[in-house]
Formats: sequence, C-alpha cells, structure tokens
Amino acid sequence: MSGTSVKSDEIEKKRNAASSKSSIRGKGEQLIQFKIVYWGPGESGKTTNFFRLREKFGLTTISKGFSIETTDGRTLWQDSLFLSFDFTFAGQYYKIIIQVVTCTGQERFLSTREYVLDGADGIVFVGDSNAEKMEQNKRSFRELVSFSNEKQVPFVIQLNKRDLEGAVRMDEFKKQLGLPPDVQYPDGSLVVYPANALKGDNIVPCFEDLMIEVIYGYFKDQCNST
Repeated sequence: MSGTSVKSDEIEKKRNAASSKSSIRGKGEQLIQFKIVYWGPGESGKTTNFFRLREKFGLTTISKGFSIETTDGRTLWQDSLFLSFDFTFAGQYYKIIIQVVTCTGQERFLSTREYVLDGADGIVFVGDSNAEKMEQNKRSFRELVSFSNEKQVPFVIQLNKRDLEGAVRMDEFKKQLGLPPDVQYPDGSLVVYPANALKGDNIVPCFEDLMIEVIYGYFKDQCNST
C-alpha cells in the first residue's frame, strides 16, 4: 500500500537506479539512513524474511545482524541487520544505510512493537497464508494501520507461505483485510506480494519496491522543502 507512489512506467527505471552502485566515494559523499520494519502476526515468517535478505544482500551487509529468540525459536525482542548501498541522485553521491528490523508478533509483547516501529521509514506487513491464522492477520494489520497512519509511514503487504496446502485464497485475504481486489494499484505496485520466505520467492522484489518508494519519497520531500 503506497504512501508516496511512482508511475508504473517509471518503476523499472527507478529500480535500476536504486540498485546501481557508484564506484566514486569520498569527499562528496553524503550519508542517509533508513529503517525498515517487518511487521505481522506471530510465526508468519518475518524472521525468515530477515534471514533471506541477509543471504541475498550478503555482500552489502555492514554487520552479520542479530536475532534474539525464545527457547522455542520465536522472536523475543527483534532481529536487526544493517545493509549499505551506494546511490547517485542529481549528480550527488550518497551512501544509504538501511536498518532492517523485525518486531515480535507475540501478543504479550505488544508494547515492544510500538518501540520497534518508532522511527520507521517503511514497513513490510507479513501475512500468514494459513487460513486458521486469518483473525491474527486481521488483528495485526489493524494495529499496523493504527500505528502507521499517524506518522504517514508507507508500507507494502506480503502474503507468505503460499506453498501451504489449503492456503487462504488471495482474493479472500484481500477481502478480509479490506484491500482492493485488484492485482496492482494504478501506480504499478502490487496490492499484495505473494511469497515463500523459506525458498526466498518474492522476498527481494517486495523489499526493493518498498525501498524505491522510501528513497524517492525522501528525495521528493527534500526537493519540495528547497
């Protein structure tokens, strides 16, 4: 779901620009930091997304990241990873640092989710394809909308575990969350990104599309303020 959107015929050009790496560093380089939060019900696959991103962007990680878990393998506090990219805009070189954070989906830790969300520049909502988890999906999504609307934080929606037998239909998932039935918005972004985090399917495109929106939203705001 887009907060600041781009035209569909510009998405590919912006994807190429956002993923390009400048070989020029030094005196003229500026640093920008963004925080991306993965949000969703417990065991929907937020931490698995985290691990897949760490694998896919292994050459750009600043740190190996960390994950704080309970004894049964569930996220207790948060997973955190820092990625670094070089970026060029209007002849200026930037180093972009992205902090990727997941928040626990366990209901008893609701207060920690608000803390983790603080300062977020973009959010990935990770829904669970298990039809029995639909109420949890809806409750977690309502919390996200409540928290994000106040601060106008853009977010995208991912529906994970699409390989599950008896997985909830995409149209039903959208209906339950009050989303448009369309495959994509007029700007070309997907209403819901189908994913399989265990295999890494659609994990990177979902992340990259959100980052494109966050980065270009940032520069748009900078241009409007000058």
